[in-house]
Amino acid sequence: MPSHTTLTIDDLDAIAHRAHDLDDPSPVAAELVAAVDQGLVEDDFAAVHALLLASEIVERSGDLTAALGLAERAAGLPAEDGFARACYAELLVKSGRAEDGLAEFAAVRPELLEDVLAPSYVGAALEACGLAAVAEEWLSDATRAVIEENDLDLRDRDELPDFDAVELLYALLTERHRVREGLELPHDELDGLFHELEAAAEGPAPQSGQAMLFWPEPEFVKLLARWPERATIYGRDWDEHRAGVEGNLAGWSASGTVHLGLIAGSLDDLIAFATAGGVDPAVPETHADYADELSGITEWPPQRNAPCWCGSGAKYKKCCLPRSRD
Repeated sequence: MPSHTTLTIDDLDAIAHRAHDLDDPSPVAAELVAAVDQGLVEDDFAAVHALLLASEIVERSGDLTAALGLAERAAGLPAEDGFARACYAELLVKSGRAEDGLAEFAAVRPELLEDVLAPSYVGAALEACGLAAVAEEWLSDATRAVIEENDLDLRDRDELPDFDAVELLYALLTERHRVREGLELPHDELDGLFHELEAAAEGPAPQSGQAMLFWPEPEFVKLLARWPERATIYGRDWDEHRAGVEGNLAGWSASGTVHLGLIAGSLDDLIAFATAGGVDPAVPETHADYADELSGITEWPPQRNAPCWCGSGAKYKKCCLPRSRD
């Protein structure tokens, strides 16, 4: 464990990352659980995070019973949220307790009308345990409820709708559209509304999309070793850097920007770019120009169960996604 006594979410992520290189990752899971049991985590939110990380590790190892127990602990903590309960519900279904799992999912279902992140984590959890049809039904019902309860007429350009309601509606429509495509269902009126909102969000800059320069961990280390002063821009360490990237992208997304992405930088490429242009490679303006010239944009966000964009090897939902909530 890190030498200091209070473990942050970033510390816990660093511990969990070690599991990806081990044939037997159970000691890493045990270390995360011990951090909670010994009161070494900074708060209840970190405790939930640690237990869910441990649950994912033991699930990957094939111990579904242990994974379920850890998820149940996480869902029972004071700082639990809909995400922790959705993870628990998913594992209940995977463990053969479909009735209990559906009951737990039903308890989380109201979050679809409250939490802009809920469409993604509820939809993904239902889909992961073979309940994509249920996800489609619930997302459809929630979408119609948001439209009706807020009396939304998105085609009325003379009246601006409530931003929070539109943000939630867009999240619901996006996840619903994704799930329906996976089910190979024909497009319907709500799918059409999704495409209309997506097209509207693609309007004049800055709504037409953003890509952010991101330094993979080895490149980040070399960058700060060469120019320590750049820590004020990119973060003092790797965790602060990727938290800043995730936070900025989440902020753009919340403002309605779509087609967001990441561009991985390389210190050697940056220096070569600056040399060719006769400019100083240390100044922020050169970094911005360098980013503009890069290709190979990685779409953000990844699917919740996909590998995280930062390269940690962990699932996005357990790695950098929570950083946007800090």
